[in-house]
Amino acid sequence: MENTNTPLASMPAQGGKAGMIALAIGLLAIGLIAGYSIGKSMNTSSRNVISRTKTENNISSSTQITCTYPQILSVSYIVNDISHGLDKPEKNPMIFTFSKLDDPKVGQLSYIDSTQSITNVPIVKLMEDDGKIIYLDGVGQDYLTTHTIYKKLGISVFAKSVSLLGTPYGTLAMGSCVGY
Repeated sequence: MENTNTPLASMPAQGGKAGMIALAIGLLAIGLIAGYSIGKSMNTSSRNVISRTKTENNISSSTQITCTYPQILSVSYIVNDISHGLDKPEKNPMIFTFSKLDDPKVGQLSYIDSTQSITNVPIVKLMEDDGKIIYLDGVGQDYLTTHTIYKKLGISVFAKSVSLLGTPYGTLAMGSCVGY
């Protein structure tokens, strides 16, 4: 049996250049519509994105650093259910002040939380290099908090895990910092 299929290159152009242009425009339009639909579905998904402009603030040589956390992500586990919550921005954001930064092992953390309570606690310096300092507090307690301060950027990440009456709970926040 002989192959009667004609190779594509030897087929005569049925619509010429105009047909090819129309086909290309049609494919482009379909691609744009599909891309727009995918992008729109990603933006309207259940993910909630809130961004704030922040300029870099090098706090590498500071002896005291104050960081402000305007919004907190919380996670909890209750009766076989893990819940994530991104509350509205705090009217009274958490403010942490790190002092005694020159101490190689223990610093001090003073903070004002959303209830406007002031607390002072010792914090353990886990590590420090040119780019960041990492502190821990709550070691040996019912909670553990990690504070990672990115000195060249003036940004801090706060992460806390706690057990409230046997229920795991966690918080995460990123804030901007100033040095003194």
